[in-house]
Amino acid sequence: MTIEEKAKELLKQPICNSCLGRQWGNLLSGLSNEQRGKIIREYAAMLLDSGESIDIDKNNFHGIKFRNIKIKTEKPEKCSVCKNFFRDELERLAKETVKKFRGIEFSSFLVGTILSNELQRAEEEVWSRAGIEFVEPIKAEINREFGKFIERISDKSFLSKNPEMTILVNLQTGKIKTNIRSLYVTGGYSKLVRGIPQTKWICSSCGGKGCVACKGTGKLYKTSVQEIIEKPFLKAAKAKESSFHGAGREDIDARNLSCRPFVIEILQPKKRKIDLKKIEKELSKNKKVKVRGLKFCCKELIEKLKKAKIDKTYEAEVEFASVVDKKKLKGLKKLPNMEIHQQTPQRVVHRRADILRKRAVRSIVWKLKGKKKIIFKIRAESGLYIKELISGDEGRTKPSVAEMLDNKVKKINLDVVKIHTKGL
Repeated sequence: MTIEEKAKELLKQPICNSCLGRQWGNLLSGLSNEQRGKIIREYAAMLLDSGESIDIDKNNFHGIKFRNIKIKTEKPEKCSVCKNFFRDELERLAKETVKKFRGIEFSSFLVGTILSNELQRAEEEVWSRAGIEFVEPIKAEINREFGKFIERISDKSFLSKNPEMTILVNLQTGKIKTNIRSLYVTGGYSKLVRGIPQTKWICSSCGGKGCVACKGTGKLYKTSVQEIIEKPFLKAAKAKESSFHGAGREDIDARNLSCRPFVIEILQPKKRKIDLKKIEKELSKNKKVKVRGLKFCCKELIEKLKKAKIDKTYEAEVEFASVVDKKKLKGLKKLPNMEIHQQTPQRVVHRRADILRKRAVRSIVWKLKGKKKIIFKIRAESGLYIKELISGDEGRTKPSVAEMLDNKVKKINLDVVKIHTKGL
């Protein structure tokens, strides 16, 4: 179908310049679809004015001045495709959207739309009559023109990649939803006390609603590393929630005396320009958790942290059931040359897959603190369970310190003393 044939077919029904020009939206650059439609309409009007007989709705030429013919036209009530969306609804919805921005700090946005069933049917009917060659979908034009209008009436910029605000307009329901891109901050934390988890531990019995098991708190632990760190962030960003991503985690009853890399993700922040130095200074007053090196980062760092294989050095104060045999103790020097086979520990198997891991001990040294007490310093490959390496976990870890010493473990106090992050 030629351009002329296609134009004649489309003009048989009332159609606005945007919907007319969109049928050639992928021809020429530097033109809007409205401009393309105006060119096509005026060309068709010239054909009429030249004396050519065309079977079209003459109201499509309302407002055009003919030189050689006289035709009576009336202003079309509605475009048969968009129902005057571009003329009547676009501006109203854009202004309504801008109202939702109030109080939110951001500079860039992206627009998405959900078409109404009526618009989809009308577009498909046009395609069936005139074909789809060179056509731009109506959804693409609405998104673009919507973005242009918002730029004109606000100080925000349209950005297709990583915008700070995403707008979704549902043309079926008329509802407008906005989603603020998370704010990402990285740093390192130390946990100076035992007894708190890295992240919020929601009560599994009630799902956070509050019950007898959690004493109405909805949590199994009063606080966490995440909750301590997030508090000044949520206040500064005027946000309600965060998500915490660490490069591994220490046990609840273990201290982390090193600096564990993390990313805190502030969800739906209303303020993006926050003072990280001020937040770091505030957190330095905390006696349970310390942070350092706070800086803004991108989302991609989270995946990098999760995939990183980082050695850790631990210090473990171990109390044995019986007097330690010093001769057998020397045998522990062989551990760095042995492959450690670990079945998922009993203490976590209820929430993790029961699999066999093969890991390595990089180094081990020790110091006797009594007949039954030893302090071990162990550098281990990422993923090696240290408590089980020491206790044996009833045979689920082989070899183990307890097995090699032929001595049961009564108590372990564990600290992370070095996280080897070089190259991360």
